[in-house]
Amino acid sequence: MTIMDLNKSLVGTLSLSPISTNEWEINSGATFQNGDEIKIYLVNDKNNWYLTDKKATLKYMNEMYDLKAADVKSCISAVIKIYGFTIKAGSLVANVIDEVQFSTLLFNYIMCIGQLTNMYVFFDKPE
Repeated sequence: MTIMDLNKSLVGTLSLSPISTNEWEINSGATFQNGDEIKIYLVNDKNNWYLTDKKATLKYMNEMYDLKAADVKSCISAVIKIYGFTIKAGSLVANVIDEVQFSTLLFNYIMCIGQLTNMYVFFDKPE
């Protein structure tokens, strides 16, 4: 194994697949702990670009946590605040400001989902 071998393995790890004229699925290879793919979408709505998970993260979390519990709500709020993201109608949303920071934003988005779905480490046991 060489650095060139490792570099080659990274080529094509992220890709965009068109869904419609204003929406693309980002194929990242990231998965939830149960093995399901983390689906991330890039949307252009009137020249406002954003990432969304179309409620997938909260749906996954709903299987593990009591999302109405105050401590869970507080933890969710704290995590999304760290990253500067929002939850709109159940979807995790990250505004894309420019293409220079897009890859950093995308990786932070994936890390945020990971932190949200693995919050159980802060609690005695998953609900």
